[in-house]
Amino acid sequence: MNIERGIGTVFSELLGEISALVRNEIRLAKAEAADKVRRMALGLALVVGGVFLLLLAVVFLLEAAVGGFMLLGLNFALASLAVAVIGLIAAGVVTWLGLARLKIGKLSETKTAQQVRQDAATVRSQMRAL
Repeated sequence: MNIERGIGTVFSELLGEISALVRNEIRLAKAEAADKVRRMALGLALVVGGVFLLLLAVVFLLEAAVGGFMLLGLNFALASLAVAVIGLIAAGVVTWLGLARLKIGKLSETKTAQQVRQDAATVRSQMRAL
């Protein structure tokens, strides 16, 4: 009877430790996710600001290109058409190169995922020991 009580106590303590471990791992995963979301939000805000400024610069460069073609003797319509065609070709090439390099790589494991795997192995080994 004393042996059964000892096994019951050990099993109860093991379940309590597993429960605490799972809660801690979930808390850690939430903290890692929140940190990544904050970093991504800041990065996205900076990218949006950069794209806005880039678009302003591109508009002025295209206007300057139209003016340059007009100085070469083309009328406004032909100069605008030439700049638009060159811009479309450049956009197509850049898009094609970007799509060729765009790959969905293997998602890197987080520290939490590695720790959960190690914890699961530890729990399995402790359960076998019983």
